[in-house]
Amino acid sequence: MAGRRTPAARTAGRHRPRSRARRIDRHRRPQRPGEPARRGRGGTMSTLGFDIEFARRDYPKLEPKVRERTVAAIRKFDGVKSTGGHLEKIAGARDNRLRSVRIDRFYRGIVLIPEGDDLFTLVKVLPHDDAYEWARRHVVSVNPAVGRVEFRDAATIEEVTPSLAKLQPESAGRLLDHVTDDVFDRFRIDDDVRRFARALTDDAQLEAAHGFLPEIQWQVLIGLAAHVALDDIWAELGAGEPDDSFDPDDLLAAIRRSPDRILLVDGPQELLEMLRRPFDLWRVALHPVQYQVAHGDFSGPARVTGGPGTGKTVVAMHRARHLAAVGEGPVLLTTFTSTLAASLQAGVDLLVESAEVRDRISVRHIDQVAHEVFRQRHGNPKIIDDAQLRKLWAELIDRLGVPYSATFLAEEWKHVVLAQEVGT
Repeated sequence: MAGRRTPAARTAGRHRPRSRARRIDRHRRPQRPGEPARRGRGGTMSTLGFDIEFARRDYPKLEPKVRERTVAAIRKFDGVKSTGGHLEKIAGARDNRLRSVRIDRFYRGIVLIPEGDDLFTLVKVLPHDDAYEWARRHVVSVNPAVGRVEFRDAATIEEVTPSLAKLQPESAGRLLDHVTDDVFDRFRIDDDVRRFARALTDDAQLEAAHGFLPEIQWQVLIGLAAHVALDDIWAELGAGEPDDSFDPDDLLAAIRRSPDRILLVDGPQELLEMLRRPFDLWRVALHPVQYQVAHGDFSGPARVTGGPGTGKTVVAMHRARHLAAVGEGPVLLTTFTSTLAASLQAGVDLLVESAEVRDRISVRHIDQVAHEVFRQRHGNPKIIDDAQLRKLWAELIDRLGVPYSATFLAEEWKHVVLAQEVGT
C-alpha cells in the first residue's frame, strides 16, 4: 500500500486546480449576458483601469500629441499578455508589479499589474527618466485596516524620517506623543509610516507629507494629530473596526474595493472615453463615506453637509440612482439653480445605464416643482407684474394714509415679511 493514493486523495488531486481557478475568478467582474468573451492571457480579454488622480490632474496637462500617443498605447492593452512585448520590467523598481509601456521616444507610461490576473492599471505618464524614477521610488500596497489600495513614495519616507528624528521638539513634545502604539496597531499603521509619525514635531510637517505618505494612513495621522475621537476617524475612512480578513497580498481584490482611487472599465474604448472627459470622473467615483450616504437606509429625512468641492452633488446623483434602482416609484432630484439642474441631468444620464431606472428620476428646478404643486391644487397661478404691484401698494397707501412710499413697502414685504416668514 506504500505510495498508493487513496480514492479520496486522487479526487482531491483532480479537483485542486479547479478550486484554485474559482478563487482567482471570484474577483473578476461577471460576464454580462450577451457580452463577447474576453481575450487576453489564455484567451480572455484584459481588464483595464486607471488611477483616477492621474486622470483628473496629470492627463489633462499632457501635451496634445502625448495624449494622442497615450491613447494609441492604451489600445495595445487589449490582449497585451497574449501578444506580449508591450510592457517592460523596470530595472530597480521597488514594486515588481509596476511595468512601463512606451508612449513615444520621450514618454513612458507606468502600469500596475497585480500578480496572477489580466488587470492593467495606468497610473502615470511621464518623461522617460521621470517615469522610471517614479517607479524606483514608489510602492503600491493594500491597507490592511480597510482593504483598499495605497500608493506611497517609499524613497521619500526613508529620506525624510532620519532628518525629522534629529529635530528637537518644542517643550510640548513631538506631534503624536499622545498616541500610543496600541492606537497605531488598531489603525494598522505600518512600521515605515509609524517611524515617520513618531518623528514629527508639528502639523506643517504632517500636512507636507500628504504627497508621499499612503493616503489612508495619512488621513488617520491627521485625525490623531487633531485629537479626533477614534470612532470618528473610522467613520471618516468609511470603515468599521479593522477587518483581519483583508489579505495584504491580494492587490487585485483591493483594487476592486477602491473605486475612489482606481476606476475599472470594460475595455480600451471606455477607458479612452473617460480620459477624454476627466471632469466626469467626479460623477462616477465615490469615496467610501460618500458611498455609505448614497446607498444607506434612512428612517426619515437626512441632511448631508460639507464644504465646496466635497462631493455633495455627486452623492445626490448617486442617491437618486440608488433609490430609483431599488424602488418602483418616481425620484425627484431638485436644485435652486437652473444651470445646476442641467448639470445634474447630464450627470444622471452618465451614471444610469438602464433607461427604465433613468426614466424614474426627475431632475427639476425647485421653482418648477413649486409651480406644478400649486397648479395641481389651485389651477394656473396669476402672477402680477411690477407695475400691477406698485399700483396695489399705492392704493393701500391712499386707503390707510401711511407715511411710506410704495417702493419702501414693496421692499419691506419682500425682504423682511416674506424672507423672515413674519406672521400676524
